[in-house]
Amino acid sequence: IRESLIRSCEGRLSRWPDLLPLAIFADRITIRRQTGFSPFYILHGLHPLLSFDLTEASFLVDGWSDHMTDEDLITLRIKQIESQHQDVQLAAETLRVNRFKTKAQFESHAKRLLTDHYEKDQLVLVKNSWIAHDLGRKSKPRWLGPYAIVRRTKGGSYIIRELNGNVSRQGIAATRLMPY
Repeated sequence: IRESLIRSCEGRLSRWPDLLPLAIFADRITIRRQTGFSPFYILHGLHPLLSFDLTEASFLVDGWSDHMTDEDLITLRIKQIESQHQDVQLAAETLRVNRFKTKAQFESHAKRLLTDHYEKDQLVLVKNSWIAHDLGRKSKPRWLGPYAIVRRTKGGSYIIRELNGNVSRQGIAATRLMPY
């Protein structure tokens, strides 16, 4: 383990405390000549499933060869495990940035939902919710209208009318309305 740890430090020996847990784990998942199994397998009865096994092929880390020494094998495993930690940090940062983007997008679209109410005779568009279940929805209009607001019902929906004066008997939810 000591030799693998020194090689993994790549000349910066002050890094050894950070790499020690990775070196120990890499050693424990490496198959032993004496038993033919890794200590991890002997203890748990299964091989470890590492995140890089799922996302990238093991040949993406340079240096794999046939007839490697134990130190070389553990050194390469340390590099794999260390890169996984960096990937997790990158994913966490990406998630944080995307959460702020999503929040900003929600707030920009939520402004129309936070409108207290639409005024009488205000022109609005009505979301065409029927196309959500239609297979040919790409060519269909997403918004219908314009319509004019007649009044707001007690439940919060709106009665609308065509611009020619014909009033709809069905209330429209405020979430389906957008100012024209």
